[in-house]
Amino acid sequence: MSGVHCFTSFTYSYLSRARVLAQTLRRVHPDWTMWALIVDELPDGVSAAEAHAGFDKVVFARDLGIPHFDSWIFGHDIVEACTAVKGRMLAEMLRLGCETVVYLDPDIAVFSSLDETLGRHDDGAILLTPHQIDPNDTLPVIADNELGSLKYGTYNLGFIAVRNVAEGRRFADWWADMLHIACYDDPDNGIFTDQKWCDLVPAFFDGVRILRDPGCNVASWNLSRRQVEIGHDGGILVNGSPLKFYHFTKINSVGDVMTERYADGNIHVHELWHWYKRAIAAPAGPNIPRDWWAYGRFDNGVPVSREMRLLFRENPLLATAFPTPLRTIGSCFFDWLGRERPEILKSGAVGFVVLGMHRSGTSALAGWFAKRGVCRGDRFIGADDGNPDGYWEHEELVTINERLLAAAGGGWDTVDMAVPENSQAADGALSKRAQAFLSDLGRDRRLWFLKDPRLCRTLSFWIPRLEALPARIKYLHVVRDPWSVARSLARRDGLSAEHSHLLWALHNLEAERQTRGRPRVWLEFDTMVASGDEAVLAAIQAQLPDGALDDLTVDLEHDAIHADRVRSAGSRSGVGDDGLFDVGRLHGLLTALREDDGRMSLMAEIDGCRERLFHQIRTYRTLLLDQEREALRARAETLAVKSQERLDMWRQTDEQLRAMTEQRDRVLRLLQERAPNPFGRSR
Repeated sequence: MSGVHCFTSFTYSYLSRARVLAQTLRRVHPDWTMWALIVDELPDGVSAAEAHAGFDKVVFARDLGIPHFDSWIFGHDIVEACTAVKGRMLAEMLRLGCETVVYLDPDIAVFSSLDETLGRHDDGAILLTPHQIDPNDTLPVIADNELGSLKYGTYNLGFIAVRNVAEGRRFADWWADMLHIACYDDPDNGIFTDQKWCDLVPAFFDGVRILRDPGCNVASWNLSRRQVEIGHDGGILVNGSPLKFYHFTKINSVGDVMTERYADGNIHVHELWHWYKRAIAAPAGPNIPRDWWAYGRFDNGVPVSREMRLLFRENPLLATAFPTPLRTIGSCFFDWLGRERPEILKSGAVGFVVLGMHRSGTSALAGWFAKRGVCRGDRFIGADDGNPDGYWEHEELVTINERLLAAAGGGWDTVDMAVPENSQAADGALSKRAQAFLSDLGRDRRLWFLKDPRLCRTLSFWIPRLEALPARIKYLHVVRDPWSVARSLARRDGLSAEHSHLLWALHNLEAERQTRGRPRVWLEFDTMVASGDEAVLAAIQAQLPDGALDDLTVDLEHDAIHADRVRSAGSRSGVGDDGLFDVGRLHGLLTALREDDGRMSLMAEIDGCRERLFHQIRTYRTLLLDQEREALRARAETLAVKSQERLDMWRQTDEQLRAMTEQRDRVLRLLQERAPNPFGRSR
C-alpha cells in the first residue's frame, strides 16, 4: 500500500475527538489513508456506518490477534488499553505493506501540511517528537515539565512515524511485544503506558530521527517555551514556524489548568483551546452513551475499578480461572470478588448522598453534579419559585421519604425525635420499592447522587440498603448557619425562628449521628457558594472513581452554583435569639468537623448538644401542646359564644314567627265573620 497511512486509537467515548482529527487531517492531506483502531465494541442501537464515517478503514482491537484478549484487556484501564494496542496495530499495518505509517492521538488537530515533517526522515526509519525541545530555567516550570518528562517519558507518543524498512519493522515488532507485556500507568516502577519504552529507542535502533520543529505537538507541557501567534490571514505560527498539529491533551481537566498556567495571557492559545472545545461539542455523529466503554463494566452493569484490574493482572491464576472476566454467568470473577474481596467489588462505583437541612444549599450541590451529567435522564421533582434552578430530588426518593415520615407520625417540619427505624418504618412493599429504586439508580453508572433533606431524618432506613449496593457510599454534609435558614423558612413556609432552629439542629444532628464512622465530607455553605468548582472538587476528588474527574471538570456555559440565587449567610439580626436551644454553639461544632471530624472531644460536645436537644424538644413540644390546648380552649369558647348567639337568634326568630302566625290567624277569623252568607236572608 503506497502513500502515507495514518491511524489513531480510541474508544467510542472519544469518537468526537477522533472525528475532529480525521476532519482536520483530511483538509490538509486528502490523499492520506485514515485508519481507526477502535478499542471498544459498538453500543446497541448505534449504526456502524454513522459511527465510522470519516475513516477509510476500521479495525477493532479484538481482531488484532492478541492472545487471550478478554483476560488481557481486563488488566488495563481505558488509557492503558488504547495505548497497549498501538504497537500491534503498527506492526500489522507494516506487514500489510503500508509504505509510511503515522500515528496521531485522537485529541490532536492538524493545521498545516506534514509533508516537510515526514521528509525529514526519508533516510531514516523512526520519527519521534519530544515533549520539550528547549530547556526551562525556573524551578516551578522545571518541576512541571523536565521532571515530568523524566517520569513519564522523553518522547510524546501522541505522534510517531515509521517507514516500512527493516529497522522500522524491527522496532514495530519489539514495541508490540513490550506493550503486550507491560503497558501500564505505573511510573513508580518505571513504566508509563507506551511512552517510557520509547526512551530506549535511540539506543536500540538505527535510523531514529528526533523532530525538533516547534510547530509539531504543541501542548500544555511545552507552552512555556512556545509562542503561538495567529496572523491576520489566519495562519498560525509557533516560534515563527507554521503550526503543524496541536495536542489538546486532557481538555476540560488538567489540560485546562496547565494551559492557563503557561499560556501566560496569550489570547491566541486560548482561542485555539476554545475552538477545539466547540469543535468536539458540535452535535455531529451518533449519540454514544455517556461513559461508554464495552470493557469498562461487567455484563451486569457494575463498573470495573482500577483495584479490580490490578488484582486480576497481578494474579495470573485468576486469568486462567476466569478467561472472560466481564461475564457474570456461572462461576465467574464477579462472584469470586463478592466472596473473597467484597471491599474491592464496591470500588468500581461511587454514590454521593447529599445531606443537610432544607434551605442549606443542598440543591446547589446536587445541581453541581446534575449539570455535569451525573444521573442524566432521571426523574426529579420540578423547579418552582422557591428554587428556580431545581431541587434535584428524585421523585421516587421524596415519595418514599414522605411515607416513612408519615409512618413515624409527622413530616419534614415536625419537631420530634421520632424517626423511622429500619425494622419498623415500612412494610414489605415500601422496602421493595426502595430497593428497586436504588438498584435502578446505580445500574450501569460509576457515579451517582441522592439528595433530599428528608434523608437526614430517614437515614436509618436507607443506610443498610445503600451499603448493600456494589458501590462505595460517600456522605456529603452541607452546613449553613441556622439564622439564614430560619429567614429563608420564614419567607417560604412562615415558620417561626424557634421552630426553624430546632428543625435545623434536629436535621444536622441526626445526619451526623447516622453517618459517624462512615466516609463523609463536610462543606460549609458560604465557602461552597463563593468558590464553586474549587470547593466542591476539593471535597470530593479523593472519593471519585477512576476517570470520573475528567467528566466532572467540564466547562459550563453558566456556573453550576449561582451565587446570586442562594442567599449568603448573615448575622442573627431579624430572626430573634436562639430561643430554646443554642444553635450558635452547634453551628460552630459542625463547621469544625471539616477539619477535625472524629476528634473525641468534638464528638463528645456534639453528643452533649444532642442530649440537650432531646430535652429542649420535649420542652418545646410541651409548649406546643399547651399552645394547642390554649388555642383549642379559645376556639371552644368562641364556638360556644357563637352557638349561644345563634340559639338566641333562633329563639327570637321563632317568637317572631309565632306572633306573625297568631296575627295571621286573627285576620282570617275576622274576614270569615264579616263575609256575607249567600244562602241566608238579609236582616
